[in-house]
Amino acid sequence: MKINLDELATALAQSDVRQGYVDIAAGKVVLLDELGDEQALDHVFDIEDDFAHYVPLPNLRDDEERDVMRAFAQSRPQATQERLLAALAGAGGAVRFRQQVKHLLLLPAWQAFLHQHFRETARWWCEENELEYEE
Repeated sequence: MKINLDELATALAQSDVRQGYVDIAAGKVVLLDELGDEQALDHVFDIEDDFAHYVPLPNLRDDEERDVMRAFAQSRPQATQERLLAALAGAGGAVRFRQQVKHLLLLPAWQAFLHQHFRETARWWCEENELEYEE
């Protein structure tokens, strides 16, 4: 089964707060908190019984957040780029960056950029784990 890159990208974007796996046999992304308590527990036992058919999703969001923000800032026109990079500098930069994105009305562009980043990461992750995927 092939894994849908958009579905995987969406799950990777939430990997800092949601535990997930790819069910290789079904080609599905499974986020445990989307299941009911009993169903999640059953699923955990399924994973333990047959862990070769499940690949855990990595937490990419925390590791790459500032780099992605910097790349987005650098993709913008000069004046906007300077404001975003200045907001990103120092402690609390991620919060200030998000505030500037909203203030500059760039939220749709930021979300699209972030989704594209996670889509590319999903493609790379599938290739690294030798998983088939569909665009």
